[in-house]
Amino acid sequence: MRKGFSASCLIAVVFVCLSSVSLFFGQTRTRTGNDFKVRYKTSMMSAGTTGQSSESVTMIKGARERSESSGYGFNSVNITQCDLKRSIQISESSKKYMITPMEAANSGAAPAPTTPASPTANRRGGFVTYKTTSIDTGERKEMFGFTARHIKSSTAIESSPDACTPIKQKSELDGWYIDLAVALDCQYGRNQMTARPPTTGRCIDQTRFLREGNGKLGFPLIETMTMYGENGQVTFSTSKEVIELSRDTLDAALFDVPAGYTEAASSAEFYGAPSMESMMQSTATSAVTQSAPAMTSPNAGVTIKQPGSILIGVVQFNNKAGKAVPLDVLRQRLIGQLTGGNLSAVALNASSQSEAEVEAKTKQCDFVLYTDIVALKMSKVGGMFGQVAGVGGLGKTEAKVEYKLFATGEASPRLQSSASAKEEGDEVSAGNAIDAEARAVSAAARKKG
Repeated sequence: MRKGFSASCLIAVVFVCLSSVSLFFGQTRTRTGNDFKVRYKTSMMSAGTTGQSSESVTMIKGARERSESSGYGFNSVNITQCDLKRSIQISESSKKYMITPMEAANSGAAPAPTTPASPTANRRGGFVTYKTTSIDTGERKEMFGFTARHIKSSTAIESSPDACTPIKQKSELDGWYIDLAVALDCQYGRNQMTARPPTTGRCIDQTRFLREGNGKLGFPLIETMTMYGENGQVTFSTSKEVIELSRDTLDAALFDVPAGYTEAASSAEFYGAPSMESMMQSTATSAVTQSAPAMTSPNAGVTIKQPGSILIGVVQFNNKAGKAVPLDVLRQRLIGQLTGGNLSAVALNASSQSEAEVEAKTKQCDFVLYTDIVALKMSKVGGMFGQVAGVGGLGKTEAKVEYKLFATGEASPRLQSSASAKEEGDEVSAGNAIDAEARAVSAAARKKG
């Protein structure tokens, strides 16, 4: 079901969610209260693909919000605490949490001045016009105890012929909306919408906003968004429908760090990757109980090899792709794939080749493996949304890794090659490429050991 889901789909969903949330918090309010729980189902479909669905829950209690999402192969829990000016990300699998202060996003500080690379002046381009039309059809119906209104709206984005970036996009919304009162309003992230001063030597377009019609949106109970490409054909559509809306009192514990959870020291720890110390201890325990080919002393950090075994030292990954992926998680995945039979692997903490050689000899490694992630390229997506297809990590990614396997003490590699994979998501694609690398390295190490 996930086949064909692209980053443009994700961007469109983010666009709809942001517009809905702002409308949720900003419209005329007809009901009051501090606690709300809303569950809705979202279905998405892009050109030439089958539909996909997910469910989300948003709970609000006073100045705090909890959002839960599931679908497309992932689950997420986020808590916004306006009273404490922070947001919390929860990992139920690792029992960890991460805190992000809101001040970092809302400081409003002016960006540091940049030194122009050349004295070339900015070139004035044309205009990019955003025209929004909203029409109230006059239809009304009772939904969840509210009177919902039927609104049809559209947004067209079009650039003038002399614009720096040619754009022609259109989206339409057709939905039933209500006024819903909430106390949550912490201005989170709004300053991020402020445009940055242009750097010297760029072509600069001017932006214009036009608004027409008498329709007033609000919180959507049913809403369908359709996006059109430059040729007027439908490129993407998404529908969301509220399936539960409750105003019962919510437990305050839902809006704070769960009992028993600990703060993660890194993103790798947050996503459940074992620490280096725990990996070393686990390796030592496994070696004793299962007669593994090598074991590591957690105290001294020295590997004790078993007779006839082959040990590979895996150096820290070098990311040349320009996109963030959890390198520690991927390296532990490679180590796990390289362990089996008379072959095992251990992490090297060295950051240079000379240091790696010394550490490899200390840990009695037969080989040293270097890995570079050289590409994480998103599949091309047309139009305006294709320009930002690298966000989110759920689009189709072409990952490529290059690796070199040296016998300890030798200057020339025993194996030098690359591996590629194309999957949905940066980490998934990179992980599959790493698996291919592990297979090739395992065969080479056993052959030449």
